[in-house]
Amino acid sequence: MIGITSKNISVVVPAYNDPENLDKCLEALSRQTLRNELEIVVSLDGGDNLPSEVAERADRVLKGEHSGPAGARNRGWRASTGEFVLFTDSDCVPYPDWAEQMVLVLGGGADAVKGVYTEGGSRTIQRLAQIEFDERYKLLQKHEIIDIIDTYSAGYRRSVLESTGGFDESFPFPDHEDIDLSCRMTGEGYVLRFAPLAKVSHRHRETWGKYFRMKFSRGRWRMKVVKRYPRRAGTDTYTPKCMKLQIILCPLLVPVLLLLSVGILPLALWGGLLILSTIPLTLTAFRSDPPLVPLVPIFAFWRGSALFSGLLRGIFASEEVN
Repeated sequence: MIGITSKNISVVVPAYNDPENLDKCLEALSRQTLRNELEIVVSLDGGDNLPSEVAERADRVLKGEHSGPAGARNRGWRASTGEFVLFTDSDCVPYPDWAEQMVLVLGGGADAVKGVYTEGGSRTIQRLAQIEFDERYKLLQKHEIIDIIDTYSAGYRRSVLESTGGFDESFPFPDHEDIDLSCRMTGEGYVLRFAPLAKVSHRHRETWGKYFRMKFSRGRWRMKVVKRYPRRAGTDTYTPKCMKLQIILCPLLVPVLLLLSVGILPLALWGGLLILSTIPLTLTAFRSDPPLVPLVPIFAFWRGSALFSGLLRGIFASEEVN
């Protein structure tokens, strides 16, 4: 294994009052093929103390004030010792070779690496959300170098975290603090790569309402990143172009409906454009979960409406962006 020495790999898991899921995550980490080379660090974002049987699964447990996952991750990696620092979330269950796959890419010359979700639950909205991820992963596989790292399955060289200062703690929620770091890294010329074999399972949002709120938040905090890095507003390696079109189309439904008094043609054109924009996502659904194909346009409209609403909120937000 390239670049691996004893305990040269740290895995940092931020956690906040979620001992049941954290226990499953730590159990999975204890079964890693590289377990003997791993230092497992749990960084508590305030909240309650861990039950002893959960804490015993980690090599180190840190506790700090409740400030959000950015602060917990920074506390964790700064206290760790590995040259390679991996991150996953407390509600994720890494596959046995997850750390090995991540380090293979880092050891091969990457400065940072991104893995994947493989499943998200059995409910309809969870299955649709997984199809969304699958479409994004197909897009990432077209690029040798990517420009986004999500911390549910992420890895960095310690030197890169030290150089960039780690995660910006002005992001108080688990939302876009990792994208902000990705922007800084790409701006400084670091190499980010995709590792489709570095897999974790997860339970995605289990209701349509929770999914909408999550996407609203994504849109809101995306604007904070866009204000800092305007060049990222137009393109990235992770966002399908069709989804950007859907974000524009969704709010146009209101004026289209107002035009029904003069005829149905505007609504027909709007609906046709929306359906055409969902073709890539529909093809992904057809290959991975065919029964969901009829629901893809509804899902795309729901997602686009949530993202547009969040982006609009973010435009007028007063969060500090300096």
